Amino acid sequence: MMKGTTKNLLCVLLALVIALSALSAVGFSAAQTDEAQTAENVTVEETAPADADLAQTAVEPEPATEAPAQEPTEAPAQEPTEAPTEAPTEPTVGKVKNISRDSYESDSCLLNWDAVDGATGYYIYYLNADNHKNFSKVGDVKGNSCVVKNLRQGTQYHFKISAYIEYDGRIIEGETTLKKTATQPAKVTGLTKWRSSTVLEMEWDRNDKATGYRIYRTEGSGKEVLYKTLRGSSNTTYTESGVKGGRIYKYRVKAFRELYDTSYSSEAATMTFMGGLCGPDYSITSRLGRVNLSWNANPYATHYEVFMSDSANNASFKKLYTTPRLYYNTSKLTVGKTYYFRIRPIYKSGSTLIEGTSNKKSQKITDRAYGDYVGSTYIEISIDQQHMWVYKNGSQIASTDVVTGNKGSADTPKGYYSVRSKSRNIYLSGDGYSSFVEYWMAFIGSSYGIHDASWRSEFGNPIYKGNGSHGCVNTPYSAVKTIYNNISVGTPVIIY
Repeated sequence: MMKGTTKNLLCVLLALVIALSALSAVGFSAAQTDEAQTAENVTVEETAPADADLAQTAVEPEPATEAPAQEPTEAPAQEPTEAPTEAPTEPTVGKVKNISRDSYESDSCLLNWDAVDGATGYYIYYLNADNHKNFSKVGDVKGNSCVVKNLRQGTQYHFKISAYIEYDGRIIEGETTLKKTATQPAKVTGLTKWRSSTVLEMEWDRNDKATGYRIYRTEGSGKEVLYKTLRGSSNTTYTESGVKGGRIYKYRVKAFRELYDTSYSSEAATMTFMGGLCGPDYSITSRLGRVNLSWNANPYATHYEVFMSDSANNASFKKLYTTPRLYYNTSKLTVGKTYYFRIRPIYKSGSTLIEGTSNKKSQKITDRAYGDYVGSTYIEISIDQQHMWVYKNGSQIASTDVVTGNKGSADTPKGYYSVRSKSRNIYLSGDGYSSFVEYWMAFIGSSYGIHDASWRSEFGNPIYKGNGSHGCVNTPYSAVKTIYNNISVGTPVIIY
């Protein structure tokens, strides 16, 4: 009984050994499939048609010897010995040689190799060597060139290519050849200016795959040079001191990754600076439901851009206005809410346009002036901006440049006033002068008022700095006529 049991056990073990041997014969494709890699959706596109001369011709076995015309008359004395049949020789498949990577993109690789004589086609295997350990088959092409697509930027990839033939209803695959390479890093993003005075400062987004970054610089009309190499993927800022005011500097920033004695480089992000074209210092206040902005002139700016946001997030700013002036007043905003602003100088000459840097400030909106409620009908005058706005029942009826009192010697008083009186066709007299005006609206006694000034051909900044009035608000004729006909005595006059 024990002998029979032992015999059965040996039979089972023998069957398991045979089954395992059969599984190992299938091993290549199964062992080399990495399910995690297939998530990249990598595809292969053949770049050249198959060459008809490379088609494999099947090798035919030797034809059998034809039987004799008649049977032998005499039976053989003994059982004839069967002659051994020689098995046909199985064709061999050449090895792929000279694989080259002939394009430099961040998401694909163009591969070329020498054609293998007699090959029916080629199998393409790949491995993301940064993240995985096993190869996956991703292509079957007929020609000796293909593009592997949907790869990840800045990633090292290993490719294996083998030739194969179709023979006697089977596929015979040759030995694989390995090619190690990498995709280019993605283009640098988020390149931003922060300072542009005697110091230039820039920043960009981090590329985790990068070995570092290269900065190329052109100064003025000179030649571009490789100016700085920063090593480390997190080294994403660059500051240069001692630049020259009014001089143009152009920078290009590339990410690079070093692998296999090769430096793989991205496309460049570009930034242009002008030394000294920096955000101006500016004042910011809120009165009467809006924000008043005034800033100092930048010596290199031809005009300015005003940006606003209801969030401190730098990406949320929207351009409100472009102006050559040194001031800007917003429209009515939400009372009680805080808004954020940036003033950016711009240099433009012919086709050259350079944006400067800017400083962020915030302001909470109030509908009061000098602590008092004003209402919906009022006159608003900005000394710094040399401008006047007039509102009637919440609607703006006038917006005009003016000339106020001569700065430093006859300044127009700032404060909360009201229209005290209105007169037509009068003479304004003082020490050494007498001037006829058609429209007069006094707001401080009979000494300070708003009136036309026929003797002036221009209004606005910077006339009041040396050629201002005796303290009154000189106003263009057409504007003062509109104001006079719409504003009554008692209307608030806010001067700041």
